[in-house]
Amino acid sequence: MVDSLTLTVNSRLARWLLLHYSRQQSLDGHEVWKKPAIHSIDEWMRESWLQSWPDQYVLTELQSRHLWQRIIQEDSATSDLNLLHVQGAASHAFKAYQLICEYRLPEDPAGFNNYTEETQAFRRWLTHYRKQLKEWQALDPAELLDAVTERMEQGHIPLPETIILHGFDEITPQFNDWLSFLKIKDVPVHFKPFEPAPVATDHLQTLLTEKKATVQKYEDANEEVIQCARWIRSVYQEGKTIGIVVPELETYREILERELKAELAPASVFPWEDRHLPFNISMGTPLSHEPMVHLALLLLSQKNKRIPLLTFSTLITSPFLKNPPDETEARRELDWSLRGSNTTHVFLPQALDPKQRDRYPTLVTLLDALMSWVDDTSFRLPSEWARGISKFLKKVQWPTDNETLSSLQYQALSSWNECLDSLSSLDRVLQKINRHQAVSHLAHIASETQFQPQTHEEPIQVVGLLESAGMEFDHLWIMGCHAETLPPYPSPNPFLPFMSHQKPFNLPHSTAEQELIFAEQTLYRLAHACKEMVFSYPAWQGETEMAPSPLLTHWLLDNNTIQSSNSNKVQDHPGFAVQLESVQDYFAIPVSPEETEHIRGGTGILKNQAECPFRAFAIHRLSSQSRDFPELDMDDSLKGSLIHKILELFWKKVRTSERLHQLHDSNKLLEQIRQSIQDGMQTFEFDTNTQGIFLEIEQERLTELIHGWMEYERERSDFEVLAVESEISIKLNDLPLTLKVDRIDQTPDGKTVLIDYKTGLVANLKKWFGERIEEPQLPLYSMEVNADAIVFANIRKGSSRYRGLSREENFIPKVTANIIKEHPDLETWEDLQNFWKNGLNLLAKEFLDGYLRVSPLHDDDTCKYCDQLTLCRKTELLTSNNGEEE
Repeated sequence: MVDSLTLTVNSRLARWLLLHYSRQQSLDGHEVWKKPAIHSIDEWMRESWLQSWPDQYVLTELQSRHLWQRIIQEDSATSDLNLLHVQGAASHAFKAYQLICEYRLPEDPAGFNNYTEETQAFRRWLTHYRKQLKEWQALDPAELLDAVTERMEQGHIPLPETIILHGFDEITPQFNDWLSFLKIKDVPVHFKPFEPAPVATDHLQTLLTEKKATVQKYEDANEEVIQCARWIRSVYQEGKTIGIVVPELETYREILERELKAELAPASVFPWEDRHLPFNISMGTPLSHEPMVHLALLLLSQKNKRIPLLTFSTLITSPFLKNPPDETEARRELDWSLRGSNTTHVFLPQALDPKQRDRYPTLVTLLDALMSWVDDTSFRLPSEWARGISKFLKKVQWPTDNETLSSLQYQALSSWNECLDSLSSLDRVLQKINRHQAVSHLAHIASETQFQPQTHEEPIQVVGLLESAGMEFDHLWIMGCHAETLPPYPSPNPFLPFMSHQKPFNLPHSTAEQELIFAEQTLYRLAHACKEMVFSYPAWQGETEMAPSPLLTHWLLDNNTIQSSNSNKVQDHPGFAVQLESVQDYFAIPVSPEETEHIRGGTGILKNQAECPFRAFAIHRLSSQSRDFPELDMDDSLKGSLIHKILELFWKKVRTSERLHQLHDSNKLLEQIRQSIQDGMQTFEFDTNTQGIFLEIEQERLTELIHGWMEYERERSDFEVLAVESEISIKLNDLPLTLKVDRIDQTPDGKTVLIDYKTGLVANLKKWFGERIEEPQLPLYSMEVNADAIVFANIRKGSSRYRGLSREENFIPKVTANIIKEHPDLETWEDLQNFWKNGLNLLAKEFLDGYLRVSPLHDDDTCKYCDQLTLCRKTELLTSNNGEEE
């Protein structure tokens, strides 16, 4: 016999008991002590089995699920079931077999075949599953307890002197057989806190009344968690334990982590503060969500050499791939250049300019390795793929220098390596597979792996209902206790007959009665495990009104007794960070003569200065700009540029209105338009291999749009196109500017017309007449060439038109010379030119004088699409002054 053995229902409880034992030994004055034999029952069974030198090995849960999946996929009749998710079906099959073993369910084929198509299919799969286990000399995890019992009977596994069972809420028939065996062998077995048994409703109510339990109602889950965190602050004492039990922990986890950090360790919100957190959350997050692991999966999952631009940008800038200092700037330039391109994908062989490859040797190595990886079309065993994946990641230097990894990242790397080991364990199940299949299986393993960084067990524990089994607390808060969760809806297994198996054998989750019994038993156990007990639930989940659990309505209060406004968050106590001082900082920063030589830009400088001086300063002097990744190969901006190019090419060929009429009269106008569209598209180098059909549709759309515009152009009197995309350089108040106009027309009597194409919303002429001129391009250009008309050409399907101003009436269709209508103080064209001259010179002077106040012209409209909000901190300025500017 061996010494006393303590077995727990899960690993978390084993760690919890070890923590309490160690604390008690320390309180008793011991400096060293023998570690007690406390194990989870699963861990103990596997270890005992291996030490007995068995002739069978035990499948892991992963191996078992994949075997079920393979059997389901190979079953020719499976298609008749219309399974939406084979992995989900395999998971249910795995659990069905577990229930068969644990509850000693009858396996008579008639019981399965006379029920549903699903149960009939499962019976077929079960035959194949058992046959495969026999061929492999393997055991399913659910068969291990019976096998351990047999080895104990044979003397290969020693009997403990005493067994203490912690946290077991249910005794299955299989488990009961093992207990009966131990009883025959005179091995005492003790349950803690008590032996599981159904609880009478009145007993539960009596116990909750004795505990003075209350039910708190809050507006939503966020407020519920905040009040719980503040309650913890009020009751926490050194040496006391606090439990937060959450039936829907997955739903609450993110809120709990955020609010508990904010209230219990407020300084932890600062990235530079490595603060100890006084709580543990039992549920981790999927390993695949860890940034370092996510990057590895992103690399491995590329299907070919054409990868999304966002992915490419991630690869060349990620901190988890080596990026030497001498390459950093070159990579930034490459990333910036690609973001400004008109493509959503990068073709790896052409990603780098051959003349520039010497600038980033490490990146070249990465891309070469990635191209070799995506070219691999071989079929290999999963273990071979696991080794190949490790070699590939080492070649691309993932993760970068291990010495820089944090403790959390080291643990993530360790978990990743365990995932590769798990993949290697699937050789027998999966046999030879290709690269895509291997990566898919690895990604699924990583997503199913819960990553929980190893920390010390803390006095504040956040656990789910099942994980709370066997734990004891001084204070306990059970959260999310609404009628949808406590008790939950039944979820019977679809592969087991209900009337002959699930209902008569009282399988867990099979009926509402079973869920009620389990809920009452769990609450009874929790009430016994604490000194103070609080329940809570949210009144609303989204737009759904929630009712309290019917088990708790007796203790529901009219008004909450736990309601605190005493926040501990940094944002509510600025003194936690630094003492804030208000400073008026609107000093100008004039442009120096040296800086003037390097300033480059067009009328965008004046436009930004008019809309917000700080935006002009940030963009044109600090070079602060952002470039979003294009979501489409042809977004609205690119479509506008394409139309500009097509019209440029068209008028270079056609030149005059007379020639336009000739093309129309000879039925060659459409031909010329199509040729210009084709030539224009070629200049943008669209991917015709993958976008052929889309480009054909776009060509037809453009043909119809531009043909409609030319019909409108034909209404004008005679004109000649003097220039397209004309560019000149000027100085305005010593500010160097480059001006560009889409088109310059001239009439037979020498009048000049400036045209600016607009493919979006109809242009607003009021932007020419404000105190700050918001559309300076045409006014400024007109001052240089002494134009007689300036117009926007709004090119839109069904609403194409000219909109602008002219020196004389009836000069251009629907373009007015009534300037006074737009501005009451301006009567003549010369008045207008002088107005523009003064306004534009003022903007240029402001920019050169360094006037850079955060002063958006139209508040929300100006700021709506601005990419400088983080830099100007307009939002914080309004917040600090209750929405008012200083």
